[in-house]
Amino acid sequence: MPSILETIKGPEDLKGLSIEQLGHLAAEIRDTIVKTVGANGGHLAPNLGTVEVILALHIVFDMKVDRLLWDVGHQCYPHKLITGRYKNFSSLRKAGGISGFPEPNESPYDLFSVGHAGTAISTAVGMARADQLLGRDSRVVAFIGDASIVNGVAFEGLNNAGTLKRQLLVILNDNSMSISEPQGAFANYLEHLRVAASYDEAKRRLQEILDRIPWGQKISEIGGHIKHQLKNAFIPGHIFEDLGLKYFGPVDGHDIPSLLEKLNELYSLNAPAVLHVKTIKGKGYEWACEDPTTFHSPKPFQVEGCRVVINQGSGRTFTSAFADAMTRIAKAHPNVVGITAAMPDGTGMIKLKPQQPDRYFDTGICESHATAMAAGMTKAGLRPIVAIYSTFLQRAFDQIFQEVCLQGLPVIFAVDRAGLVGDDGAVHHGFCDLAFLKSQPGIVLMAPSDEGELNSSLDFALTLQSPCEIRYPRDNCPAEPLGPTSPWQIGRHGGVSRQLRSGDDATLLAYGSVAAQAVAAAKILADEGIHVGVVDARFCKPLDGEMLEKLFTAGRPIITVEDHSTINGFGTAVIEHAQLHGFDARCVTRAGIPDRFVRQASRGEQLREVGLDAAGLASTVRDAIARHPVTPVKGSVRTRRAAAPLRG
Repeated sequence: MPSILETIKGPEDLKGLSIEQLGHLAAEIRDTIVKTVGANGGHLAPNLGTVEVILALHIVFDMKVDRLLWDVGHQCYPHKLITGRYKNFSSLRKAGGISGFPEPNESPYDLFSVGHAGTAISTAVGMARADQLLGRDSRVVAFIGDASIVNGVAFEGLNNAGTLKRQLLVILNDNSMSISEPQGAFANYLEHLRVAASYDEAKRRLQEILDRIPWGQKISEIGGHIKHQLKNAFIPGHIFEDLGLKYFGPVDGHDIPSLLEKLNELYSLNAPAVLHVKTIKGKGYEWACEDPTTFHSPKPFQVEGCRVVINQGSGRTFTSAFADAMTRIAKAHPNVVGITAAMPDGTGMIKLKPQQPDRYFDTGICESHATAMAAGMTKAGLRPIVAIYSTFLQRAFDQIFQEVCLQGLPVIFAVDRAGLVGDDGAVHHGFCDLAFLKSQPGIVLMAPSDEGELNSSLDFALTLQSPCEIRYPRDNCPAEPLGPTSPWQIGRHGGVSRQLRSGDDATLLAYGSVAAQAVAAAKILADEGIHVGVVDARFCKPLDGEMLEKLFTAGRPIITVEDHSTINGFGTAVIEHAQLHGFDARCVTRAGIPDRFVRQASRGEQLREVGLDAAGLASTVRDAIARHPVTPVKGSVRTRRAAAPLRG
């Protein structure tokens, strides 16, 4: 039959379709998502599970006037396909293409650029209050998953939503999954709701009981404590009801007629409400349903009959290196525990679970709780290693400040996805962890440049009696060590760096994984007769003071290189050090992520865009040499020391 999806220019085109046609459209949407994610990578299983719910929402509500707020937003592909982006959908997550998350620059149907969990209810409450104050008759819908709703911000939003004196609908998309298995007591509560009778059925049963018992009708009329206790016993969802939100469900999230009936009923409800929708993650494809964790956000893949082959990149990732290091350390140190916040696979922490199940903890999407829990464990004598993406670590800043750094507790933060992350785009870049961590007294900030350095930095972290961060990217480790090894230590002059290359024309002072690009840039320049030294800084706090003194007194241009914002990052720390110690910082050029949001593309394309690839760094060095030729400081102790080789 002719394609229905090709005829959908906007949600208004859905309203004339029959139930049978909507079923065909749902299948076409799933097929398009599978083909596109198979080619580009992206979030697959979550989107396969939300198709019918999203169709029903756009049929009942007019999202040109009404408000649709996404939580995380990784399940919005069906929404994009029916809001005018079908023709460009093949560019999903590509440079200059369609974002994998809601993006207001793409469509008026996307209200926020969002990629973090727990925020939808709060922003929905804000829009509902604004519409009420401004006299607009807009309906507001927040779409949140069962894994996100356990986030602290989501509960704060629910607490305030219950005080509204107007419409607000929370769609609880319950697929019994986070990225992997759901965690916590609330997951068990939702499981109870799934197997319980529906809200309407439970109310009917309660009323039947009240009608049969003496004084039952009187209890029904007067309410009070007895009726409240009976309601809690018979009616699911009383947690939401007690918060002031009317609860409906659970309903089958793949039954379009039932969804339309319930949403039409709730459309005119002038009160905050929760509609609990039960969906299947990976719906429509058996292989995705059977392994929703693998197919949550896979790399490009090919479907070969009943078998799916996911493209495996060459090389060994920093995440894999951390996973092996974590298991090695836990085996050697009985007091070491591993903590992750709903990212067991993405951080590699999952590898610890089968080997040390009693020392592996997944808190769910609760970074603040994970950090505070780590502080408690440390205070009680354990050594937690907390593996969290950089973009999510910022959600725990207050706990890092209050519960960890203020107490001087040696919690180790293994920070994955530091820097540019590739096709997830602006919502997931880890570009500001140094900026907020550097402000904390006593914290040690480290960044290894290859696998050997990652192992050494973790071993060193266990000797510290202070909190620390070890940051590394979503990228492969260099195939070979970048340079000679030397011990990780903090000496009298600060953290000890290592020299990777010598050169008298300029120095590339690299922090972390971008040392590989710095070495490659130095090789390009060497072919041009420009001899550039490369130093692997290792530490952002404390900096290697002895090394910096030699660099500044040598008078050669210094180019700091970091996969972080140039605002208050590693380069800024070097300039601050120069000012504090009386060095001339005019010879410093900072190379890093500029003061703007970098959109989706491959990580390699993003590094090239911001000048952090080898060619870009080589160009920066040429410009720096042209501006600041070598001018050693004369007549000082620093000048006499400058000829000494850098510590390596």
